[in-house]
Amino acid sequence: MQDASYYLAIFGSPPDGFLEEFHEALKAKLAVLSLNLDVEVDWYAGPPDKYQVADGKCTAALCFPLPDGQEKHITKMMKDGIPVIPVASKLGKLTEEFPPSVSILNGLGLDSADIPTIVNCLLECASLLPRQRRVFLSYRRTESTTAALQLYAALSERLFDVFLDTHEILPGEHFQEVLWQKLCDTDVMIYLDTPTYFESRWTTLEFGRAMFRGIPILRAGWPDVDLDDRSQITLDLLLKKDDFLPDGVSLTKECLALICRSAEDLRAEGVATRYHQLMDAFGSSLKRAHATIEGYSLRRSLTVKPKRGEPIYVYPALGVPTTYTLHEATLDNHPAPVAVVYDNLGIEEKRWKSHMDWISNYLEKDVRLIDPYSSGLLFLDWRK
Repeated sequence: MQDASYYLAIFGSPPDGFLEEFHEALKAKLAVLSLNLDVEVDWYAGPPDKYQVADGKCTAALCFPLPDGQEKHITKMMKDGIPVIPVASKLGKLTEEFPPSVSILNGLGLDSADIPTIVNCLLECASLLPRQRRVFLSYRRTESTTAALQLYAALSERLFDVFLDTHEILPGEHFQEVLWQKLCDTDVMIYLDTPTYFESRWTTLEFGRAMFRGIPILRAGWPDVDLDDRSQITLDLLLKKDDFLPDGVSLTKECLALICRSAEDLRAEGVATRYHQLMDAFGSSLKRAHATIEGYSLRRSLTVKPKRGEPIYVYPALGVPTTYTLHEATLDNHPAPVAVVYDNLGIEEKRWKSHMDWISNYLEKDVRLIDPYSSGLLFLDWRK
């Protein structure tokens, strides 16, 4: 199903009854996000050699014990950057039930992880948990506040984490610093292209910074507003007069649903693209240090094999890392210190930098925050 936004798979031989129970739990979890299995989310269960990978889409897979000869298809997916979670009958039997090329990944055991936990792990790898779905609304208050508020409500109802300047910035906070920080932390920007959108310095800067960060941009163009030259790289939704209610400023329910679905599709493609861009920068730095990425697994974690020494476990962060990000990177009990790698370009809020520098001093032996460009150099003497 090439029209889906997200792709999930189960490979190998799960125990009797697992697929049926898992399928129902997954459907229920997706319904909360206003997503449907076999519509917005593609679903495959079968041997890995028959699976067709959807390029440029968010994809994640569970892998149960495999017949002989099938692991080569899993290792190829791992090298292509697809997160794969091996699931053993017991966590302690991971190395018995999977070949070394797969058991090196962080896995789950049916003795310690129930079906809701496994569903959550798979959705997290596909960036489908609510806290991972972030949208930034860019608009002119003088022209489209009503529509922006409608979109805020419609997207929030679908469990997106939506940034709207009038709702998210507290009194006393530095407005522009917080605004840029939130923009760096978003998955997709929706801009309401009204007649004077590009006449405002601030909305023009929001647009430019989103482009700089590689954030996907969705244009909701007002009737009779020409497409600006800068908007050629966006997904364009040209609104018509009948997309508005009789008051001329409120969007119809159907129009809101179309914008929300378009944002979901664009977000799915954008997350996959940004993730690969981060991995490309990270991989280039590792290559200079003669280190390699061995595989991708739980929480999109990476196993990095340096030229010398033990493997290093790395957790990519697409947006702005927090102390929660650092904490979650320690939950899988990998040999410390683990690393959280993120793209630091454009992340400038002084309070955030001060806080993360402070907490990093205390956590250096357990987890470290690194940028992709200097990671190879740091890994040369990682466990100093």
